[in-house]
Amino acid sequence: MDRIECMRAFVVTVGENGFAAAARAMDVPRSKVSKQIQALEEAIGVQLLQRTTRSLHLTEAGAEYFEAAREVIAALDEAEQRARDGVGELRGVLRVNAPMSFGLRRLGKLIPLFHEQHPNIELQLVLSDQQVDPVRGGFDVTIRIASLPDSTMIARQLAPAPRIMVASPAYLERAGTPQSPQDLRSHQCLNYGYLQSGVSLQLCNGKETQRVNVTGPLHANNGDLLAQAAEAGMGIALLPDFIVEEALAAGRLVPVLCEWQAPAITINAVYSSARRVPQKTRAFIEFLVGQLAPACESPTG
Repeated sequence: MDRIECMRAFVVTVGENGFAAAARAMDVPRSKVSKQIQALEEAIGVQLLQRTTRSLHLTEAGAEYFEAAREVIAALDEAEQRARDGVGELRGVLRVNAPMSFGLRRLGKLIPLFHEQHPNIELQLVLSDQQVDPVRGGFDVTIRIASLPDSTMIARQLAPAPRIMVASPAYLERAGTPQSPQDLRSHQCLNYGYLQSGVSLQLCNGKETQRVNVTGPLHANNGDLLAQAAEAGMGIALLPDFIVEEALAAGRLVPVLCEWQAPAITINAVYSSARRVPQKTRAFIEFLVGQLAPACESPTG
């Protein structure tokens, strides 16, 4: 069998997370996809996929091969496109993963603008608050806030993401307003899963740094849910400004401990460390840099 077509079947199968879905995506019989991947494994002499009755997973060798194969297929597709279109418009499928709140509050407004600039790029956007593996998920670009990926990936900083400690006026009227980080020990705190370690907060006022262990009735990995809980008076939450800016402007939330800041975090575009990044991927990242940096430099209301 043609090695390139077998590689393509492998890449699509991993990206679609299954033989049946890959067959539908390529409009070929499922049996053909299975045979192509089997032929590929026999040709290179290693098992690429661990198959079970319900799912499949990349082996260690498969994960490494997938990254290289995806680069080869992307380079071939781009070369064919440029041969057909010269230096014309970019085209192809671009798979993007992003956190739910960020996707809804920032990307949702930007996607139509990107489409206007690159109408022949088909975006497949997956919003999830779980930290997915970009390679296993088959994503070209993964948006991450706070912690950065391992050394096999590249992270391009898109913009800062300042965090603000907030609570509802009703909660502060009932429980009192904390005057120092240590006062948070006696308050109900709503904890954002990915942005802090356990229930320990580190805050700095420019002169000193304090660490305080906090407790509360809610832990969640979605900022919008925590913001809604804070608005309802459940407690105090430390959240990125893009999640709470509207509630702050409307007075549904108010800032707490304004002179104390949590460690800085950033919004990052994470992508493969492949030597040759496809033009469509570079175009999307540069678009985000241009759109997000000015927005994040504007003061919040």
